Parts: sequence; C-alpha cells; structure tokens
Amino acid sequence: MAGRLTHYAKRVLMLGGFVALTACYHTITTTNLNPGPTHVVAWAPAFIGGIVPAKVDAGKLCGGKPVQAVDAQASFLNVLVGFVTGGIFTPYQITVTCAG
Repeated sequence: MAGRLTHYAKRVLMLGGFVALTACYHTITTTNLNPGPTHVVAWAPAFIGGIVPAKVDAGKLCGGKPVQAVDAQASFLNVLVGFVTGGIFTPYQITVTCAG
C-alpha cells in the first residue's frame, strides 16, 4: 500500500511541476490614446526569478512617439530559458503599441 501511495504522490508532484513550469505571466497597461499601426516586440531581461526586473523605455521603443499600450508576458520560451538558467536569467516579452 505504501509503495502504491508513493508512486501516486510522485505522479501528482510531476504533474504539478509540469503545470507550474508552463504557467505564463501576462499583463497589459493601456492609455486613453488611440492605437497606431506600429507594434514593437522585444525581450526584456530580468534576473533572479524576476526579483531584479528589467527597465523598459516604451517611449524609446516607439521612437519618441506616445505609447498606447505595453503588453508584458512570460511565454513558454521565456519560462524555458528561466528554467535552463536555474532562474538566474528570467526574460519576458514586451509588446509596445505606439499611439496613432
């Protein structure tokens, strides 16, 4: 009985770990400006599991134009990079929508 329970517990932990590793972070910040046709996509470096975040100058990414929205997310590839580096380097993807 104990061996069967241990086998079940291992499966549950493996499934939980897999779900945790594939979890994605996503946030959107918008302004009242109308969106324009320009979208800039870049990776933003963060370190130590995101404790040391990246500083992103969205206005600079828009070439000095006003910003309509900033979309930050940790995709599967970003999470994979963080896993491979042991959480030291944990990038996320930034999509900046410039105002029209």
